[in-house]
Amino acid sequence: MSHIQGWPGPAGAPGPGGGPDQSQPGRRLGILVLVVVLVTGLSFGLAAATGADSRDNGGMAAPPGMSGMEGLDGGELPDLEGLEDLPDLESTGGGDLGGGDLGGGDLGGGDLGGGDLGGGDSGSLPTEEQPTEQTPPDPTMELFRSVSPGHCLANWMTGETDWVSVTPEIVDCSADNAGVWVATVDDSVNDCPVDAGRSYLYYTYDAETVALCVTRVFEVGQCFLGMADGSANLMSWIDCQGGTVPSPYSQKFNVIAVYSAPSNPTGNECSSAAGNQQYYWWTMDAEQTLLCAVVYSG
Repeated sequence: MSHIQGWPGPAGAPGPGGGPDQSQPGRRLGILVLVVVLVTGLSFGLAAATGADSRDNGGMAAPPGMSGMEGLDGGELPDLEGLEDLPDLESTGGGDLGGGDLGGGDLGGGDLGGGDLGGGDSGSLPTEEQPTEQTPPDPTMELFRSVSPGHCLANWMTGETDWVSVTPEIVDCSADNAGVWVATVDDSVNDCPVDAGRSYLYYTYDAETVALCVTRVFEVGQCFLGMADGSANLMSWIDCQGGTVPSPYSQKFNVIAVYSAPSNPTGNECSSAAGNQQYYWWTMDAEQTLLCAVVYSG
């Protein structure tokens, strides 16, 4: 067992803690280690078949620094003075490693770096915001959005349900092709009145609806669609001299006069304009306008 070398070395050599003030605890620790080595060696020696060291076939030599210990082969261990005074073996440096926990408590005075890493939470990686998918603009919706109350449009009906154009075309109200004027702009056709001379145009796109509430604009000389019983489509406008009369209409009416309606119109207001012709009259736009017309005979 002589190949097992005790630690530390000769007296006066610096121990692992460094400095002369560490020599006495180191020497005591070395003595204890030697005792353990000796006891272990004796145990192996008693168990061996030859009863001696395999190299020198003799008694076990005293390790370095223990030359004063004799009689180990006599079966008794000499008293080792001072062992009872050995303090609890602790790491050099005065107690626990580093005086308690590593670095005086937790690593770095608490958690790493004075708390969490970086002085708090490590922080979450910023997430890249996904661009919101936007609905591409719609040209027709842009046209409807551009219309405001008071605008006049080159729009009118050419049949029972057909319009000359389903998209609004803003024109000057004095223009020859001004067919309707915009009373209000709403988000539902339910807000638009539909009666004599009033109707609506609307468009829906991407769950948005723009409804244009419009009123027919009449000028003397225009023609519109009607029936023999005097009923008429007051939202219509048709060429007086050309074209055919679409079903279900049977004739054209020709505008002879447009008045602001009196409080109680009788139709006699149209007689001066009609002369000796048979005339028809309607109140429209919530009874604000009196329209006088005759059957176009061309």
